[in-house]
Amino acid sequence: MERDVLARLLPLLRRAGVTVVAGTRKDLVLRVPGDAPATRVDMKVVRQRLSPSMTNRRTDDTRMLYVAPSAAPDVIAAAVAGGFDLVTDNPELVIVGGEVLLQSEEPRRRPGSGRPAWSRNAVVRVLALASRPLQQSELATTIGVSQQAVSLALSRLSSTVTRDEHGWVALDGALESWVRDYSGPGGTISSWYGLDDPAAQASTALQLLDELGLNAVVSGDLAADTYAPWQLPATVHMYLPEIIDFTVVGFSPAEPRDATMTIVVPEDPTVAHVAAEFGAHYSGRHFLADAAITLWDLLNTSTAPTAGEAAERLREGIRNGGLGA
Repeated sequence: MERDVLARLLPLLRRAGVTVVAGTRKDLVLRVPGDAPATRVDMKVVRQRLSPSMTNRRTDDTRMLYVAPSAAPDVIAAAVAGGFDLVTDNPELVIVGGEVLLQSEEPRRRPGSGRPAWSRNAVVRVLALASRPLQQSELATTIGVSQQAVSLALSRLSSTVTRDEHGWVALDGALESWVRDYSGPGGTISSWYGLDDPAAQASTALQLLDELGLNAVVSGDLAADTYAPWQLPATVHMYLPEIIDFTVVGFSPAEPRDATMTIVVPEDPTVAHVAAEFGAHYSGRHFLADAAITLWDLLNTSTAPTAGEAAERLREGIRNGGLGA
């Protein structure tokens, strides 16, 4: 599947008038316009044009929501007939309960992209942060993959990592190479607006997550301010394991350009795993994103006017070896 389908899922549903009450990467609880009660749907993400053969028949009463880059005409007709729900990204289409709630006529033009190499990217990232050489077993534990996966990744990274007598180390320029090549964590993004300052907004959101028993990974401005203070944080940027409705604690859904808090359910599984293994806590049970992910978010998601200066200060901290394993 084209990588930004999931990233655009919530904005597409919101534009269609559908509220996501809760959910994970496998199911969602949806509320459609009108007085109908919220309904749980199983979610299946397809990485190619959705054909009729891919729409399995259900043996229970749970509705199925298919998310795909595009869909064949017969699939769209079946969704309109009420057989399942459907969201496509190119062209934009939202069909829920047999109702076409959003539809664009023309597909968007954009370059294709391959499946991300999460493990290989994470090997470079972790070694670029490490303050000492690491063994393959340590890399596997930190990233959350097998030693075989690490070995394969290392064999393809001769331009950015090398082995010395003590273990694997990053070559000069590895961090900048990773920042340049990493296309982001992908996943599902929700945007929220709150009136408090970013630290207070994060505190409110994390209190709700505590009640729900969920761990967050705090990145962006707030994480950078913890690692290497330089600027007043302008926004909240957090990674969560599932979709949460923050309206219950006073936030309002927002367009990305107006958001004061951005929540990402990442497709990259290494974001949360590396944060937990590095063990840097933001507050209570909630972790800081590793310094490289924080740097990427500063450069790509922060709206603070001094984000570039803050990123350089964070780079300096990474180069000095105090922000990694």
